[in-house]
Amino acid sequence: METSTLKRLRVIAPGRINLLGEHLDYNHGIVLPAAIDRFVEFDFNETHRPTVLIEALDLNEQWEFLWSELNDSFTTGWKTYVKGVFLLMGFDSHAPSGLHIRFKSNIPIGAGLSSSAALCCGLAYGLNEIYALGKSRMELALLAQQTEHQFAGVKCGLMDQVASLFGQANHLLAFDCISHDITPFELPLQGAQLFLIDSKVKHNLASSAYNERRASLEEAWGLARASFPHLETWRDLNAAEFEQLSFQLVATTQKRLSYVVEEIARVRAVQNLAKEMALLAPGQHSEVFLAQLGTYLNQTHVGLQAQYEVSCEEIDFLQEAICAQKGVLGARMMGGGFGGCLLVLAKASFFFDRALPTLFAAYEKRYGLAAESIKVKLNNGVSSVYLT
Repeated sequence: METSTLKRLRVIAPGRINLLGEHLDYNHGIVLPAAIDRFVEFDFNETHRPTVLIEALDLNEQWEFLWSELNDSFTTGWKTYVKGVFLLMGFDSHAPSGLHIRFKSNIPIGAGLSSSAALCCGLAYGLNEIYALGKSRMELALLAQQTEHQFAGVKCGLMDQVASLFGQANHLLAFDCISHDITPFELPLQGAQLFLIDSKVKHNLASSAYNERRASLEEAWGLARASFPHLETWRDLNAAEFEQLSFQLVATTQKRLSYVVEEIARVRAVQNLAKEMALLAPGQHSEVFLAQLGTYLNQTHVGLQAQYEVSCEEIDFLQEAICAQKGVLGARMMGGGFGGCLLVLAKASFFFDRALPTLFAAYEKRYGLAAESIKVKLNNGVSSVYLT
């Protein structure tokens, strides 16, 4: 290969928020994620070397391997995700050229913003582009999901990967987790803002708690299908059927299913309200829409806390404290659970410098953790540009 033909590619892969629909991506739901302006940035450089060299710049770590040795390599941390993507892309023994990949991120790790999905999606997208493999964005999303399943041991849904690859600026994605249909719609935030509060409580989604919840709902679905063969998803379960099914479930699973059914209804309500608001003149709808949206965020937090039981003391403290602030419309835990971020909806007049320092000081005094606020914008999905 001539030196002049060696490719250099930059890829930007965003993290995501999820407005509503938490834990519905593996429970037959529709979810409402969006890509955000926090991302993993990759530089791909083809080389004449027979190896792949990958540098994790933020960690000051690197990994160099021969294509033929990859399958037998023992990996931990970020290297596990890299190994999974390469193998699932079909690079189990060789590739057309060597590679030097550098990556860095401004997505807070462990905050529930899907840094691992951004890593997998950006890496898969870059390999697909630089080697002209012809895979679609949905194929790349599914591949990134399988990396989490097979290599990281996390039985996640597809929402994170879809948000990272298909995001649109200023839009939510109504993603149907059964059909894989994606319907973007604008989020009317006139007069309001979204921001995150990073609790700095770190979680491990590979822990037994996340997979156990998924398994309990899958078992409940088997019982539901046996009792009501017409059901295609949890979205089809009516109130009478839910009551009848509840007698077959242990109390913990009853609570978890209650959350799923109620969250499905909240997502549907937001979709319908957004459609109604889109028919009105700009500015007419903001107060009604935003107030109702804030209510749904609060309801979802209560459900995640008391029914699905994936919150934690620190997050609950922050949620209650921030919702007591003037100008805050609602807040909820976001992500898999057991730490991470709060997603907060506030009026544009909400003044960070006055409200948050006092709240964060009380939080640090109580828990010894320095929480951080992060304003976010809804952004485009994975993108790339060739470098000269």
